[in-house]
Amino acid sequence: MKTSTKILAWLTGTASVLIIATLALVYAFGPTMGAMIVGKPVFLLPPTPERYATAALDIMEGQGIHGDSPEFAGARAEAERMLDAAELRDYSDTWPALDLAIDAAGGKHSKVLRPEGTGDGDGGDGDAADAMPTVTSEEAAGGARVLTATVPTHGGDTGGPVSRRYAETLANGIARENAAGACGTIVDLRGNGGGDMGPMVAGLSALLPDGEVLWFDGRGYSTAVTVDAGAVRGGGTPITVEAGPKMDVPVAVLVDGGTGSSGEATMLAFRGLENSRSFGTPTAGYASANMIHPFPGGASLMLTVAKDRDRTGAAHMDDPVHPDETTGPAPENAKTAALEWLSTRGCG
Repeated sequence: MKTSTKILAWLTGTASVLIIATLALVYAFGPTMGAMIVGKPVFLLPPTPERYATAALDIMEGQGIHGDSPEFAGARAEAERMLDAAELRDYSDTWPALDLAIDAAGGKHSKVLRPEGTGDGDGGDGDAADAMPTVTSEEAAGGARVLTATVPTHGGDTGGPVSRRYAETLANGIARENAAGACGTIVDLRGNGGGDMGPMVAGLSALLPDGEVLWFDGRGYSTAVTVDAGAVRGGGTPITVEAGPKMDVPVAVLVDGGTGSSGEATMLAFRGLENSRSFGTPTAGYASANMIHPFPGGASLMLTVAKDRDRTGAAHMDDPVHPDETTGPAPENAKTAALEWLSTRGCG
């Protein structure tokens, strides 16, 4: 055999071995490593229900905020007993056991999201509505003008035209009222159940100092949400808008029991600022960061991976966030208290 033929045969054999080894590694580690690197498990072949469930449990253990806890270890063992006792003919047969485990891995903000049409398609943040924000102004005591930015729930389209219009509506309205001489701002987050915080914070960025405004603390790591003029990174969809000049005015933030998840994170972006104060009633208690991992068959894991930490150093997750000033339950109570505080800060 010629030397060149031998070399070609050796190269072909080596390549075959490498391909087989790579496929074996992807088969073994693709579900968990795929979830870490590309956000979803990677399966070479459609998984059996058993492999599907094992991959989901591995992701919960590896990434869930409580995935390394004794509580999760016990919940996983119970989930595995449920799976062993069940007749697993379809992926949906694994969901009751995965429901049990994900509660322990991520807390109340985590869930197995069913495909639409299966009776439980509640996607939490991912199903948030695409209502547009509003920016108005009104005359307060003494003829002063107070800007009110109403910031609703926003599911968005991950940085597409809907999200951009949402952020620009806020940013343009705030810039307009700033130019008109507004002396104070009310940011109304009542009823904002979450969604994509990127457009929310980008739209409000003229009211926030540049730099780090919030942190997500996971298992052994922390990442920051940053504002740079009209650009927001690290929280929700990265987005940049023309935010106009910064407003050096007091900011009152209104919240209630309907303020949750990204609504709470947006509230916390103002927490600890010298010229900001929050009013209303305690929030919903979903101040945490989630990852959504799509699985074969249309279901997804919405898994809590980090707590929200504000600039005061306080960490938040499953408990309601209390405003700086708790007011009565009537909607007008929070706004009245906010206007009174603004008046003490030279606005009204």
